[in-house]
Amino acid sequence: MDTGFSTKPTEPAQPQLTIIAVPFRLRNFTLEVGHRANTRFGSTLITGHPGTVESLDESARRIVNQWIGCDAQYIEQLYTLSTERREKREVAMSYVALFRQDGCLGPADNRMQWSRVADLDITDDIHRMVFDYASIRLKAKFGYTNIAFHLLPERFTLSELQQTYEHVLGHRVDKRNFRRRMVASKTLVKTAEMRRDGSHRPAALYRFMSQDDHAAYLTPSWAAASFSHRDDEPAHDER
Repeated sequence: MDTGFSTKPTEPAQPQLTIIAVPFRLRNFTLEVGHRANTRFGSTLITGHPGTVESLDESARRIVNQWIGCDAQYIEQLYTLSTERREKREVAMSYVALFRQDGCLGPADNRMQWSRVADLDITDDIHRMVFDYASIRLKAKFGYTNIAFHLLPERFTLSELQQTYEHVLGHRVDKRNFRRRMVASKTLVKTAEMRRDGSHRPAALYRFMSQDDHAAYLTPSWAAASFSHRDDEPAHDER
């Protein structure tokens, strides 16, 4: 019986695959985001296409490095979204990338710049969606992981740590409760170093307990370990 429908198998769709990255850094303890400026679409996030012999994570690291000029201290996949633009199906893999305050200072590409998060104006709907979600996830992770250390220099004061939390979360935190919580978490190590700022008393410098804290990742620890370490290497650096 002729149903009017074609019985020929449809060709599999070949959507374009794009990687969209949201790089964050602290500058003078103010959160900034890296983006492309003055495009025909206004400000947009940095993008690129995966290579044929790379994993998606490797492609994301390469793309971020090409735009920023150095490797991200931390990079993780956020989510995948499918869109249709001008009758073309696109699949976008979104990533968040964090850079330390004492890391690379300038972009590798003159089309990219750093702006305060509060000043960023993204008009592209997809890029705005990715940026908003990355911001929400970053704030959420600050509530229950040690992801902050990916933005901080290796040595920092408790006041600097508190400032970082306040800028990312967008509100003040109680100094006494914050310090009590940090000490109780047993994730900080007090070093023998001190720092004097102006006429204030010298402040002790701290570092995080581990340089590789799987609790800070957006993906499960077993997945992060499988891509970051060989079987004969330790999964943690206990320096």
